[in-house]
Amino acid sequence: MLEKLETHLLLVEDNPGDARLVEVMLKEAGSFRVTWIERLADAVTQLATTDHGIDIVLLDLSLPDCQGLDTVRTIRRTAPTLPIVILTGFDDEQLGLKAVQEGCQDYLVKGQGDANLLRRTIAYSIERRNSEEEREQHAKRLKRILKQTVQAVSLTIEMRDPYTAGHQRRVAQLARAIGQRMNLGEDVLDGLETAAFIHDIGKINIPADFLARPGQLSDAAFHVIKAHPRVGYDIVQGIEFPWPVADMILQHHERLDGSGYPNALKGDDIILGARILAVADVVEAISSHRPYRPSLGIEAAIEEVRKNAGVCYDAAVVEACEAVVRNREFEASEGSDSTAPALFT
Repeated sequence: MLEKLETHLLLVEDNPGDARLVEVMLKEAGSFRVTWIERLADAVTQLATTDHGIDIVLLDLSLPDCQGLDTVRTIRRTAPTLPIVILTGFDDEQLGLKAVQEGCQDYLVKGQGDANLLRRTIAYSIERRNSEEEREQHAKRLKRILKQTVQAVSLTIEMRDPYTAGHQRRVAQLARAIGQRMNLGEDVLDGLETAAFIHDIGKINIPADFLARPGQLSDAAFHVIKAHPRVGYDIVQGIEFPWPVADMILQHHERLDGSGYPNALKGDDIILGARILAVADVVEAISSHRPYRPSLGIEAAIEEVRKNAGVCYDAAVVEACEAVVRNREFEASEGSDSTAPALFT
């Protein structure tokens, strides 16, 4: 790709003398094209066009139609990724700090510094913003790779147990929808979904015959199956997830009244993510086919968690789950009672 030979700068400045001085200084520095605008509203109009071609904004904080940091916020809303350098008559260190916190790349005071300082500041600000965008893109790529890896592990587990194929994926879908209903942040939802995709990873340690066996399991076999949250925890605890994935896996069979396993935790000792997984896991399992019984349908699944809300299951999570099902934000697996949501009409 050819390097851009000219930097297009949008100068938002209402004082013609100051604007002319900036133009002269940048002309001396070379390789700059300046578009001068006196009012913030006109600058917004310019930046709102998809082909504005602006590389950086040099912004005064005292304009006829806007004052102070509101000028920064207005530009930010219009062009959130564009670097902004403040050029103002206010020699105020605290104001400069606040401007940087608002997303500005630098804070310059009029009358202090020469053309070289201005040129270096502009060049550094553009490079810094480009570096930030590259880091953000890299982080997004790593996040995609992490999600794809987790999904691959989930698929590997499900290949051993054809009767619950898709279970973890559907639990992840339902858990995320519940979290959204509870207004959890996007990062928290990502962690919840990640844990849900591999919440049964501990079943890798269970003989396949136990998982696919029709009829009631013996106490000994059930004891082995009940160990899967602990096994799952041991498998993933060494992975530096940015969320408490291992704890969610460990606790997803715990119940508020202490009747769950493996540690008989009660109440707030169970983290929120695990309480959401518990409800999503039960609802998906009851509404799906299992070797030991046919699907009982989504109506039975919701009734189960509703009658135990506040006892075994978090009442707020159950309420959110009901809303998700009622608004058809979660599709039960094939073989479940597809007419069950009529319960809520």
